[in-house]
Amino acid sequence: MADRTMRATPTGPRVLASVVALLTVVLPFAADWNATHLYNPAWSGHAKFHSAHTMALGAGLGLLGLVWLWRPGRFASGLAVLAIYWLTQASALAFPGTAVIDPEFADRLPRVGGITLNQLWGDAVFVGLLAISWVWARR
Repeated sequence: MADRTMRATPTGPRVLASVVALLTVVLPFAADWNATHLYNPAWSGHAKFHSAHTMALGAGLGLLGLVWLWRPGRFASGLAVLAIYWLTQASALAFPGTAVIDPEFADRLPRVGGITLNQLWGDAVFVGLLAISWVWARR
């Protein structure tokens, strides 16, 4: 991803990627600042620490990505920073004992056309939107 090829990045790809950046800031708080995570009495303080870390990391990467998306010559860097959050979230499921959601909260996940929409769907959508932004900007 050579940034110098992106110096004249059109507005459309920047706006699309900026939506992902703003969602990267907001969605971790929407998903975790509740009884399923931060206020879950079954969770230890250390587990809550990791949830808080994830929220702060999303905010930090989302804001950094947003700034870089609009800085000349940094568009590709902004995309990469945003992709890091969503790709590492998806990769977390490869670790032992991890799950998309605790069983007692499984009914909170939305269903569309018989498909349960969990965080992997979100990860794929956001990385996909970033990829579309990249391809669109290179045209």
